Amino acid sequence: MSSPPKPTTIPHIVKEEVIASGKWLKLEKTTYVDPVGNTRTWETTKRTTRQANAADGVGIIALLKRTLHKDCVVMVKQFRPPMGCCTLEFPAGLIDEGESAEIAALRELKEETGYKGEVVGVTPVTCLDPGLSNCTTQIVMVNINGDDLENTNPTQQLGKLGVTLLECYESRTCFFYCQADMYCTCFS
Repeated sequence: MSSPPKPTTIPHIVKEEVIASGKWLKLEKTTYVDPVGNTRTWETTKRTTRQANAADGVGIIALLKRTLHKDCVVMVKQFRPPMGCCTLEFPAGLIDEGESAEIAALRELKEETGYKGEVVGVTPVTCLDPGLSNCTTQIVMVNINGDDLENTNPTQQLGKLGVTLLECYESRTCFFYCQADMYCTCFS
């Protein structure tokens, strides 16, 4: 004779205990009840800089548009300590207190690449890695007028990040092609 199925319950947090805390992040032991009523624990990373009712950061998909050139997606190559190497990624950063996602994106784009652009779209807030953290982001789409004088020779404001332009090969939708070495997450 089989045992009756456990009744379902609404999953919920029972308690959160801080294990370690730093300037930007904290590690918590989260105790919760799962959908079948079992009490479980999870290790969770959270930002210490979280603002109420706002995403933590922005990721910027910037499209450089120039006369007589193919459109290019702007990427940055930078060293990431958690990875132990450089990564090729979209420009990104945290949203400062009082900033909108749009303002943060334009600020981060200027700091990391030297380009000034125009916001053409913003996604809703989304989770980055919900199995690990509560970090959220908004993707901001930006067009850069590469013919504008201030964008013809951009100067970064954050040291020496490598700016990489990936050409788009379709006119309606931007599909870009990378050589095999660009598909690697880490660069030595």
